[in-house]
Amino acid sequence: MSLSVDARGCDLAEGVMNINILRQIEDDLDLDEKISILFLIIEDYANAFTCIFNLYQKAKREKAYIIIDYVKSHPENWEDKVLEALCIVNNCEVLGKLRVSFDILNRHYVPKIRLSAQNVNVIAKCLYDVCESLDEDEQNLLIRFVKSENSNYEPLLDNVDCLELHMLYWMQIKYITISKDREHLIRLLKHLASFANLQTICWDLEKFDNHLHVVDTCRTFEINNKNYSESISLEEPSLTERNCYRKNIRAINSGLCIIINQMDFRTEYETRYGTNADCASLSETFQAFGFTVCKHENLVRKEILKKISNIPKDHGNTFDCMFLCILSHGYTGGIISSDEQEVSLIEIERAVCCMELKDVIKIVIIQACQGKTRGIINDNLARDGLYDTVPKTEDTSKFENFYMFMSTLQGFLSIRHKEEGSWFIQEVCRVLKTYGNQLTFLECVREIMTSVRKKKGTIEGNRVAQLAEVRPDRLQSDFQLQSAADSVV
Repeated sequence: MSLSVDARGCDLAEGVMNINILRQIEDDLDLDEKISILFLIIEDYANAFTCIFNLYQKAKREKAYIIIDYVKSHPENWEDKVLEALCIVNNCEVLGKLRVSFDILNRHYVPKIRLSAQNVNVIAKCLYDVCESLDEDEQNLLIRFVKSENSNYEPLLDNVDCLELHMLYWMQIKYITISKDREHLIRLLKHLASFANLQTICWDLEKFDNHLHVVDTCRTFEINNKNYSESISLEEPSLTERNCYRKNIRAINSGLCIIINQMDFRTEYETRYGTNADCASLSETFQAFGFTVCKHENLVRKEILKKISNIPKDHGNTFDCMFLCILSHGYTGGIISSDEQEVSLIEIERAVCCMELKDVIKIVIIQACQGKTRGIINDNLARDGLYDTVPKTEDTSKFENFYMFMSTLQGFLSIRHKEEGSWFIQEVCRVLKTYGNQLTFLECVREIMTSVRKKKGTIEGNRVAQLAEVRPDRLQSDFQLQSAADSVV
């Protein structure tokens, strides 16, 4: 079966990037920007420090094209990597000289979404954001924190204020690791936590660390920012370190899953064949975790908003977590009701976020198109395919503990197989069934986004791909599901 997605895939770098163009780009970049781009396009981070530091010293001594030097030695897919890195670094002057619009680049590489990366290492992308978020004094403070734990710190870096180079050195000595099959960031995280402006980046980096997968049933949150004086192995974090950085992970003992399954519409929108497969998979998945599952079908606009608003009245609020899954056609910023009326994501959010559910974890999963851009569709694949309204909000406390997970980016189509169900929902169910009681929810989200992103196929000779999206993320804590046998009633 060939696969289809929101929009037609394309090789942006073809015809846009070559060595001659890269030479012109390097002429417009300062040394810090060059190092940032190199930092983002590295493949083997554990062994890259010496190479990148030598290129840095070369550029300090003479006019040098150090990115060109690097890609000549590491030619695999360099064009895509450099183009994506340029988008992340966001040098508008350089990007403006390329023969491609900002809009196309942003849609293809989504550089502003920290946890999404096409060709570069997603953790390196997060670490680049750390470098950009700290001023010079804060960077020096962070470097001093790490130096205090490493008595034999590289003397060549004594007068180097480029934080990316220090990070590469930290990877070389295994203070942190960001390889594809092993991530270890706990030592760095305990220092980053002392910078108030890095809170959201810390939350994202926490999702990658292999040593933070412990459910905290007491719902505590402790961070120790003191430097450690004892000798610590660089291969594994000590028990002391693990205890000093305890994540706030809630154990879910009871839950509610509401599924709004829109299959039939009036005249303009086609019947959503395959949606019942999604509904059945969701029901089976959440029942396995001991959730109460309630299904509604083919609701008109008023019914959708009423059913959501009446959740506390109809189901109470004694559950720890609620999943609201909406399967429908959609438009940019909302979904379509069975009477073919628009229901905005903002309206859905406001209906879910009421004072009665203030302390309940509220997860909304949307399977629907978020745009009218047509991809290519065959007989077995269909698009779930609209305008944003932004009403004012008065009481912010009720909007806490809310998270929305979208099948596709704003402006793109979403794909549904007419027999097997949608690409996105089937991956949600597969990952939760496989890892739901082993990984935290946010780790499962990462796995879902990765697996959906990797699902590339061919439609009529055109390569296609899909990228899921997290919209509002206001969770106060991560959480972990438990199988029905382990749940506390």
